[in-house]
Amino acid sequence: KQWYQRRVRGDRSTRGRPVRSVQWSRYSSTIFYTMDSANKFYMWDLSVRDSTPLVIETYEEQGLLSFTELLPSAGITSPVIVLTFKDGSIEASHVKEEAMNSSVDNITKLEKYLSSVG
Repeated sequence: KQWYQRRVRGDRSTRGRPVRSVQWSRYSSTIFYTMDSANKFYMWDLSVRDSTPLVIETYEEQGLLSFTELLPSAGITSPVIVLTFKDGSIEASHVKEEAMNSSVDNITKLEKYLSSVG
Protein backbone atom coordinates (compact mmCIF):
# COMPACT_ATOMS: atom_id res chain seq x y z
CA LYS A 1 0.00 0.00 0.00
CA GLN A 2 1.43 3.37 -1.00
CA TRP A 3 1.60 6.05 1.69
CA TYR A 4 1.32 8.87 -0.86
CA GLN A 5 -1.16 9.77 -3.57
CA ARG A 6 1.17 11.33 -6.09
CA ARG A 7 4.85 12.15 -6.45
CA VAL A 8 6.35 15.12 -8.16
CA ARG A 9 8.53 13.72 -10.88
CA GLY A 10 10.63 15.95 -13.08
CA ASP A 11 12.44 13.27 -15.08
CA ARG A 12 13.24 15.53 -18.01
CA SER A 13 14.46 18.48 -15.96
CA THR A 14 18.05 17.25 -15.49
CA ARG A 15 18.21 15.07 -18.62
CA GLY A 16 19.23 12.09 -16.50
CA ARG A 17 22.04 13.86 -14.59
CA PRO A 18 22.20 13.12 -10.84
CA VAL A 19 20.68 15.68 -8.50
CA ARG A 20 23.33 16.74 -5.95
CA SER A 21 21.21 18.84 -3.63
CA VAL A 22 17.59 19.69 -2.82
CA GLN A 23 16.34 22.43 -0.50
CA TRP A 24 12.75 23.32 0.34
CA SER A 25 12.11 27.06 0.51
CA ARG A 26 11.63 28.54 3.97
CA TYR A 27 9.88 31.47 2.27
CA SER A 28 7.20 29.59 0.32
CA SER A 29 5.49 26.29 1.01
CA THR A 30 5.32 25.45 -2.71
CA ILE A 31 8.89 26.31 -3.80
CA PHE A 32 12.01 24.17 -3.71
CA TYR A 33 15.46 24.33 -5.30
CA THR A 34 17.72 21.66 -6.79
CA MET A 35 21.25 21.48 -8.15
CA ASP A 36 22.51 18.79 -10.54
CA SER A 37 25.89 17.30 -11.43
CA ALA A 38 26.17 19.53 -14.53
CA ASN A 39 26.35 22.70 -12.39
CA LYS A 40 22.74 23.67 -13.06
CA PHE A 41 20.51 25.36 -10.48
CA TYR A 42 16.72 24.86 -10.65
CA MET A 43 13.85 26.67 -8.94
CA TRP A 44 10.50 24.82 -8.81
CA ASP A 45 7.09 26.16 -7.78
CA LEU A 46 4.44 23.47 -7.34
CA SER A 47 1.66 26.05 -7.40
CA VAL A 48 2.61 26.93 -10.99
CA ARG A 49 3.59 23.52 -12.38
CA ASP A 50 5.12 20.29 -11.08
CA SER A 51 6.58 18.78 -14.25
CA THR A 52 9.32 21.33 -15.04
CA PRO A 53 11.19 23.97 -13.06
CA LEU A 54 10.38 27.68 -13.31
CA VAL A 55 14.05 28.65 -13.50
CA ILE A 56 17.14 26.84 -14.81
CA GLU A 57 20.52 28.58 -14.50
CA THR A 58 23.76 27.03 -15.75
CA TYR A 59 27.12 27.61 -14.02
CA GLU A 60 29.38 25.21 -15.98
CA GLU A 61 32.53 27.34 -16.05
CA GLN A 62 32.30 28.49 -12.43
CA GLY A 63 31.68 25.00 -11.00
CA LEU A 64 28.63 25.34 -8.73
CA LEU A 65 29.32 23.80 -5.31
CA SER A 66 26.34 24.69 -3.16
CA PHE A 67 23.44 27.06 -2.61
CA THR A 68 21.19 28.31 0.16
CA GLU A 69 18.17 30.55 0.50
CA LEU A 70 18.28 33.57 2.81
CA LEU A 71 14.98 34.91 4.08
CA PRO A 72 13.90 38.48 3.31
CA SER A 73 14.88 41.20 5.76
CA ALA A 74 14.55 44.96 6.30
CA GLY A 75 12.22 46.08 3.54
CA ILE A 76 13.07 43.23 1.17
CA THR A 77 10.04 41.14 0.22
CA SER A 78 11.58 38.10 -1.46
CA PRO A 79 14.46 35.76 -0.60
CA VAL A 80 18.07 35.88 -1.73
CA ILE A 81 19.76 32.81 -3.22
CA VAL A 82 23.45 32.49 -2.34
CA LEU A 83 25.56 30.29 -4.64
CA THR A 84 29.12 29.13 -3.91
CA PHE A 85 31.67 28.10 -6.56
CA LYS A 86 34.83 25.97 -6.85
CA ASP A 87 37.10 29.01 -7.16
CA GLY A 88 35.93 30.29 -3.77
CA SER A 89 33.62 32.97 -5.14
CA ILE A 90 30.10 33.63 -3.89
CA GLU A 91 27.12 35.05 -5.77
CA ALA A 92 23.97 36.40 -4.12
CA SER A 93 20.90 36.99 -6.27
CA HIS A 94 17.55 38.46 -5.31
CA VAL A 95 14.62 36.34 -6.45
CA LYS A 96 12.19 38.54 -8.37
CA GLU A 97 8.87 38.91 -6.62
CA GLU A 98 6.93 37.82 -9.70
CA ALA A 99 8.88 34.54 -9.65
CA MET A 100 7.73 33.99 -6.08
CA ASN A 101 4.08 34.63 -7.02
CA SER A 102 3.80 36.57 -3.76
CA SER A 103 0.28 37.83 -4.43
CA VAL A 104 -1.20 34.51 -3.28
CA ASP A 105 -0.94 33.28 0.29
CA ASN A 106 1.59 30.42 0.49
CA ILE A 107 -0.65 28.09 2.52
CA THR A 108 -3.49 28.63 0.05
CA LYS A 109 -1.09 27.82 -2.81
CA LEU A 110 -0.03 24.56 -1.15
CA GLU A 111 -3.61 23.57 -0.32
CA LYS A 112 -4.65 24.28 -3.92
CA TYR A 113 -1.81 22.12 -5.23
CA LEU A 114 -2.51 19.24 -2.84
CA SER A 115 -6.22 19.24 -3.68
CA SER A 116 -5.43 19.18 -7.40
CA VAL A 117 -3.32 16.02 -7.09
CA GLY A 118 -5.50 14.26 -4.54
